[in-house]
Amino acid sequence: MAVSWRVAWLLQAGLPLLAWPVAAQVRFGEVSSNANGTISSGYTATYGNETPSDHSWTAGGVGTFSGSFYNPSFLSFNASVYLNQSRANSDFQSISNASGVNLSTNIFSGSKFPGNLTFSKAYNSEGNYAVPGLANFVTHGNSDTFGVNWSENLPNAPSFSAGFQMGDSDYSVYGTSDEGSNLFHSLNLHSAYKLAGFNLGAYYSTGGAQSAIPEVVAGTSATRIDSGNSAEGFNASTRLPLQGSFSFGVNRSGWNTDYLGFDSNGTIDLYNVNAAVHPTGKVAVTASMNYSDNLAGQLIQSVIAAGGAVQGLNANQSSNSLDLLGVASYSPETNLQASTFVERRTQYFLGEMYGVNSFGGSATYAHALLEGTINGAVSVTANTSDNDGGDTLGFSATENYSNLLLGWHVAESFGYAQNAQTLLVTYMNSFCNYSGSLRRNWGQFNVSMGAGGGRTALTQQAGTANSSQSYNASMGFGPMLTATGSYSKSDGQALATGAGLVPVPVPSPTLPSNLISLFGGDSYSFSLASTPVKHLILSASYARAISNTSTDLIRSANQNNQFNSIVQYQYRKLDFTSGYARLEQGFSASGTAPEAISTYYMGVSRWFNFF
Repeated sequence: MAVSWRVAWLLQAGLPLLAWPVAAQVRFGEVSSNANGTISSGYTATYGNETPSDHSWTAGGVGTFSGSFYNPSFLSFNASVYLNQSRANSDFQSISNASGVNLSTNIFSGSKFPGNLTFSKAYNSEGNYAVPGLANFVTHGNSDTFGVNWSENLPNAPSFSAGFQMGDSDYSVYGTSDEGSNLFHSLNLHSAYKLAGFNLGAYYSTGGAQSAIPEVVAGTSATRIDSGNSAEGFNASTRLPLQGSFSFGVNRSGWNTDYLGFDSNGTIDLYNVNAAVHPTGKVAVTASMNYSDNLAGQLIQSVIAAGGAVQGLNANQSSNSLDLLGVASYSPETNLQASTFVERRTQYFLGEMYGVNSFGGSATYAHALLEGTINGAVSVTANTSDNDGGDTLGFSATENYSNLLLGWHVAESFGYAQNAQTLLVTYMNSFCNYSGSLRRNWGQFNVSMGAGGGRTALTQQAGTANSSQSYNASMGFGPMLTATGSYSKSDGQALATGAGLVPVPVPSPTLPSNLISLFGGDSYSFSLASTPVKHLILSASYARAISNTSTDLIRSANQNNQFNSIVQYQYRKLDFTSGYARLEQGFSASGTAPEAISTYYMGVSRWFNFF
């Protein structure tokens, strides 16, 4: 304790030195560089019901060192370091003191062989476990990432690019003792070339990921997902007569996963052909063919791409799909286009053959209206099923409008669809969405408000709906006052991953129920900010979220409350700062009381231009 107070006394005694001027600009041989940053020192107090109280005098800051060697097109670099930064003493979004470094460099950027390297590392930083449409759960932990990219662009030779990325993170969730982690790596190669009137391209990629889902979300501490993926392909395109074009592609992808001891692996071959001609400037005709030799694998792969895993769906079963589509469009005017189409889809899945014939038409229109612009589109589709002979009628419409009416900036949009096709011909989707906003200024006074929402669900399947709605408003008077408020509500089905809950990426009846998480809740927030006099900044914000999550294994009622405030006064290159941040977060499934943690800071910082 005596040592810490001696350090505090020395820092206090040295604070007047921060006001001294500093020389700038330096050059070392062929290296041209500059460095600037902020050094801070102050009193910090942290306390909570699950955190031992801590009172100390801390030093921190943010620094940036950048420059080039010989020439910026030859080699340039940038390094940023931050130490003991939090919501209470800076704009870093962390309830705790976060530290880290971000490095990047570009080499040969002005040549035909450019490349770059990036690296970042963060300690004790704040993160989020996502919840669709609601405030996220707050996490804290460590993370690092690394990336390298290089390319070759020689004239009259195939181009080539390569990129490698890797990273990992470990975090814990405030309000529980649960921990989560994410680890990934990826390699991407791509080449392109022009030969005999053809544009040729080829690519290869491979990667892998490991993630552990917090027990309060998954219901079991053994929820670990290991996955790997690869993809390779070739494509070519060329021009056709009548202002036409032709392209085709062959793509193969593979995956492997391990989830709760269940292994899944497989490959998918995709083939696509597209052709289009424009006999006149107003008429266009297109045709396309898409074939997959593993439809079940496409479903599994979409889940893996979202960060999840599939248990109980056989990837090695025989399945395939074929889609043939023809479209003819006509544009009598620049702001009007009409089209008609015919489509044939066949799929072999789960030991059954399915087929659907579809035909219909659509129209899009845009026009000036009341000094604004309105545009919309409408389409109608008739579907006939081979299996039951049943007919369905699909319909979709979109519309949006923007204008300046009586000084108000007005914007709105609306979309609706019934019996829209999904990846599987056996399922149809229906949805609607809307949004609107108003904004106006009276001199320094301004006000705005907005709302939006949506709902989506499988037409034939009850209990598959996802819905959300949000509202926001703000008002301000120059620099004197800015006030904002928002409210959101959301519920539906999601997939639990290492990074959060994500919307179910495939028709949910094809996934086992133990992989589906149900969620619902609402959240709201308020904030105030003011600069009553020059160089003085006052701000405060409050946010609250209440939600419920459940799976076959666990149900939890959750809450999240956050309050942040900061007062900052600038005098020349000195900033006097006082800040307070508080987080309360809890989960009924954890079996413990919500965790509350607060931090307070009061100190001074000085901006430097070192050289």
